[in-house]
Amino acid sequence: MDEDFAVRQDLARGLRRQDVDVVEFSGSDRFADMVDEQNPDIVFVNLNKVAPHECVRALLALKDCSYSGAVQLFGRCEPKLLDSFNIVGADCALTMLSPLIKPLEFAKIHRIILERKRGATASVASGVSLRDALAKNLIRFVYQPKVELKTGIMIGTEVLARVAHPERGLLAPKEFLKGADEEDLITLARLTLVNAVKVSAHFLELGIALRAAINIGADSLLRLPIADLVLMHRPDRNDWPGILLEVPERQAANKIGPLAARFAGLQRAGAALAIDNFGGGPFRLGILNQIPFAEIKIDRSLVEGCATSNTNMCKAIVQTAHSFGSKAVAVGISTEADLQALFAMDCDIGQGHMLGKPLALQEFDAVIANFKGRAA
Repeated sequence: MDEDFAVRQDLARGLRRQDVDVVEFSGSDRFADMVDEQNPDIVFVNLNKVAPHECVRALLALKDCSYSGAVQLFGRCEPKLLDSFNIVGADCALTMLSPLIKPLEFAKIHRIILERKRGATASVASGVSLRDALAKNLIRFVYQPKVELKTGIMIGTEVLARVAHPERGLLAPKEFLKGADEEDLITLARLTLVNAVKVSAHFLELGIALRAAINIGADSLLRLPIADLVLMHRPDRNDWPGILLEVPERQAANKIGPLAARFAGLQRAGAALAIDNFGGGPFRLGILNQIPFAEIKIDRSLVEGCATSNTNMCKAIVQTAHSFGSKAVAVGISTEADLQALFAMDCDIGQGHMLGKPLALQEFDAVIANFKGRAA
């Protein structure tokens, strides 16, 4: 990022000649969407004297989308100011490189990028890329219970994608999504959606109505023919509970108009919308007036330790969800104390290892059989 168009153009051209993929941006408005879409290895942020608030907005946006790459601050300003903003980035749990003073030599920038690329290449080599996983049919799905906190009854499941690595077993998304391009992410979203619809029909055949949920990016939701896919694979039964599409809060806010336009068609097909990661960044209450979201999922960072900290924040989100007619869902419940605190807050639904870890379908079926046996 640089406020000078000519500087950005010259730098981009030079890097592309060195086979480095580059995305330019001049402000923070589209910045977070770009990071979500491209998942870069490194982000350069120019802190200039005129608009330091853009640097803060960029750092907060990176925190909001859980960016896992490196951040390189640079600028023509006092070193102490750069150091201060580096501390802000570190407080946002970002990987901050030592800040640099302008003007920067191209060779220095290229060297920093090559070091990050070598690290990313080593990481991918130890795992597998999403493109390879799709090409080799290595995508597998696991299912995590969603439990109604008042009754302890399992009322749904979240469908989670994994990659079956030949040596390391099932890999979590953080190990195979880095560097994935938009088309591969859309392909994965389609596979996950179809699996969710089919598995919810499978559970219904076993005698239990569980609404399956998937996490999906706003762009994938808008580009895929979601309603058609759901109608193609859903069972023709009135007691089918439907599926739930969980969209990250920031992405929902940025795409609220197009999402609202699609809502009626999704609803007719049996697909509901939920907000994921709510409260992980700034509260965006305005979006709750535009779509009747079925669930508001409290960000994991607020749920963990909510018995002793973030209690008021979690309680406020639960009350907000109820005031808009939505269910409040706590993600990442890992201790009895947090579970009891959420119960006292009147939180509706919980997820986490405390309530059930992600399971392969055969294991999940065994849980259903055990549940039905106890109920009988």
